[in-house]
Amino acid sequence: MKQKALFIVAASLWLGNIQAQEVPNAEEFLPGPPAITSVQYIKDYLQYEWGKTERETDLGQQAEVDFYAQTANYLDAFSKVVGIELSASNTPNIYTLFDYCMTYGGKAQAQAQSSYFYRRPYARFNQRTLVPEQENTYRDVSSYPASQAMMGWLFALMLTEVCPDKQDEVLARGYAYGTSSVISGYHWDSDTYAGCLLASALVARLHSHTGFNAMISSAITEYEKKSGITNPKRSSVDNAYFTIDELPEAFEYLPEPPSNVSPVFATDLSAHIDGLITRTDKSSTDGDTAISDVDDSAEYFCKIFSEVLGKTFSATDTPELYKLFNRIYLSAVDATQTCKSYYQRLRPYVQLNESTSYPAGEDALRDNGSYPSGHACASWLYALVMSEIAPDYQEKLLARAFKYGNGRVITGYHWQSDVDMGRLVGAAAYARMHTNNDFMEQLQRATQEYKGTSGIRATSDNATHEADIYTLEGIRLNEKPVRQGIYIQGNKKVAY
Repeated sequence: MKQKALFIVAASLWLGNIQAQEVPNAEEFLPGPPAITSVQYIKDYLQYEWGKTERETDLGQQAEVDFYAQTANYLDAFSKVVGIELSASNTPNIYTLFDYCMTYGGKAQAQAQSSYFYRRPYARFNQRTLVPEQENTYRDVSSYPASQAMMGWLFALMLTEVCPDKQDEVLARGYAYGTSSVISGYHWDSDTYAGCLLASALVARLHSHTGFNAMISSAITEYEKKSGITNPKRSSVDNAYFTIDELPEAFEYLPEPPSNVSPVFATDLSAHIDGLITRTDKSSTDGDTAISDVDDSAEYFCKIFSEVLGKTFSATDTPELYKLFNRIYLSAVDATQTCKSYYQRLRPYVQLNESTSYPAGEDALRDNGSYPSGHACASWLYALVMSEIAPDYQEKLLARAFKYGNGRVITGYHWQSDVDMGRLVGAAAYARMHTNNDFMEQLQRATQEYKGTSGIRATSDNATHEADIYTLEGIRLNEKPVRQGIYIQGNKKVAY
């Protein structure tokens, strides 16, 4: 207990005033649980019934283990994935990171549950679960969003930054927590997806504090020391932060696209029909917005985020932010490409032989895979990055990105499941971005540009010159940097 207390004290010193920072308000950007009269609810019900059939299988055994959402249990699960023991004694910095995320994950979950009430499957049908001894505890607690799914995905995103050499494996393990919560009977499928989205929002909120980045850096150093693996911190090909091979591989951690006879596809088809109706609804502007949102360029995201924040973002007004977005764009495109090619799912307008509300793009995308949605990936990725720069607007940014993704269903270019999974790919790419020093330095410049101040001291400061120089990862240099960039010297960020 004394050792754990020291870890928490260290975390508090690292993170400064983060204790007072509010967690993301899920009510402002999540869709909420489906109505019991909706097709989405039917999908939830059928997935619940499927989960019951898996309880006597290996998946059921795993679900029972995954039920207990405690720091030590998550550490043990991910230890098996990364190949080293993650624990308070062996990896105290990673333990501190997990324990702190658990605290704020709990706060985010509690706030979300206070906004929504969705009765748990076993309670609604008065049936038994895989873990009967906990049924009375959670019977009157909202199931939306799923806590196990949220924490599993949250830790997976964190470990994508800490050990990117294991990114696909940790993301797959993190996503599996949602499946486990469905099998156990404690959560609906829609709960698990909401949990993953809330987790990605929480990651961005935590990253808006310099102290949290220092905690990540310490965890990275510890992982590399324990594993003997040194992950590269820079990569640049044709101005991209990463090559397509370096990004998380979506088909390794996402489920397969639904077959045409699955309950998920029934939901896809229902959402597609709703999209057709929206196109012709004269009382709504959503159809027109969806057509405008076919643009996925950096310029366009600057434009729509300008509308959200009431500021002007552009190549001329905010060149640092534009440069950041322009480089992110390349990875946003690449993040879904191999998965699209792997599955080659037919787009709605191709499979149903229909026209879209944006005919100009049909021929170009006719042979391009539909799963997952690149537009949904890009919008969620951009919104998470922008949330880190302007955390006070996070919920509005994510709500706009959510609407942007759903526009792909309205126009007829994607199925709903393509869009849903695209957002998770965007979250995974967001986490991976933080392992690149070029991205982190450009993010810092964009943040200071947004704030209208310079948080970077000039190197002419004599007092600063006498202090040791560290990289943003906390590694001390033996001499002055030989490469231009942002460093830490004398407890200040310094440009060399």
